[in-house]
Amino acid sequence: MPVHEPVREPVRRAVPHPARHPDRPRSRTHGAHRGAPGAGAALLLTGDEDLAAALVRLAAAAGADLHRDGAVPSVVDLGGVATLVLAGVDADPERLAAVRRPGVPLVVVGRAPLDPPWWQVAAGLGADHAVVLPEAQDWLLERLSDVADGRGRRGPVLGVVGGTGGAGASVLAAGLGRALAEVLGGCLLLDADPRSGGLDLLVGGDALPGLRWGDLAGVQGRLGPHVLRSAVHLGAGLHVLPADRRGGGGPDADAVWTVLDAARRAFAATVVDLPRGGLSDLGPVLGACDELLVVTPGTTRGAAAACAVLDELRQAGTTGARLVVRDVGAGLDAEDVADAAGAPLAGTVRPDRDLDVALERGEGVPGGRRSSLRVLASALARDWAAAGLDGARR
Repeated sequence: MPVHEPVREPVRRAVPHPARHPDRPRSRTHGAHRGAPGAGAALLLTGDEDLAAALVRLAAAAGADLHRDGAVPSVVDLGGVATLVLAGVDADPERLAAVRRPGVPLVVVGRAPLDPPWWQVAAGLGADHAVVLPEAQDWLLERLSDVADGRGRRGPVLGVVGGTGGAGASVLAAGLGRALAEVLGGCLLLDADPRSGGLDLLVGGDALPGLRWGDLAGVQGRLGPHVLRSAVHLGAGLHVLPADRRGGGGPDADAVWTVLDAARRAFAATVVDLPRGGLSDLGPVLGACDELLVVTPGTTRGAAAACAVLDELRQAGTTGARLVVRDVGAGLDAEDVADAAGAPLAGTVRPDRDLDVALERGEGVPGGRRSSLRVLASALARDWAAAGLDGARR
């Protein structure tokens, strides 16, 4: 049961005439993010002994460590290492707030039959999911099994979307994938844009063997994480699941969600190249992103187009997206674009002729230290790692 913040009207300024403001204070280009939990334990908060007994049995069947609230000296300390929090509707909201950590899902559990107000109370606790036993027994066993085998600690998901066509979102996604693979030890670059032409072309992997979207046609339900290890391997811990040029339609929202859920359990990080069209249909996918970056050229039209994309993201229940501005050499200042769009500025990508040439030759994103793309991607990856953004919210 995803719980979204209410949609707020964006705060914008009029798109200014192209001008430079060297004396204006600059906002940070890289910021702190949500932290991440440790791995290997589940925490239970309830005074319902029958419910507790049922969950203890499920945890034992899954081989997971389940700790009751009050059974340890410090509940807050235990919350710092739990990768799953289970609660009854009788749980104290203040206690829940104290033990929850960013990246740790909260599941409110009940036992049938239930009164209708139960669901309202569960939603009021800020639950990521609300489930009922015995119907949800298999689902809970899977989640507890993830905790038992260490997969309860899930990698972060970074979504990238173009504010306008040709903005360079796919290029930034590729750069972020490489940087996160270097910093965290592994990353999956997930091509969720059916009109991208295939990210394997962009990163120089079109001739390499490996899993592509066409091999996952009709995928639904729960996908084993090991399957995605067969995606195209670019070396240095970076894999890509590209669009398939062998024919057939692109992945739908359900397929993207299924693969994304498995990717979070298989890789240290996942970067999703999102389509500009149909964002409103990608609610669960957007909700799984720990960071959303909107890429746009630093022009008046680019700023206006980015406003429309940000509005669509907000309508889908997603807040907190940041802007990456591609400097086109004679356009608006990046700060002006961010002000006009009403979104924080994550960074700027400067013109790079070597990058354009390398991409056209199919050589992939160059790794030179002087590359503006590499500088930004590496700085963002280091910031995310330093802030502990190596565990997903669900």
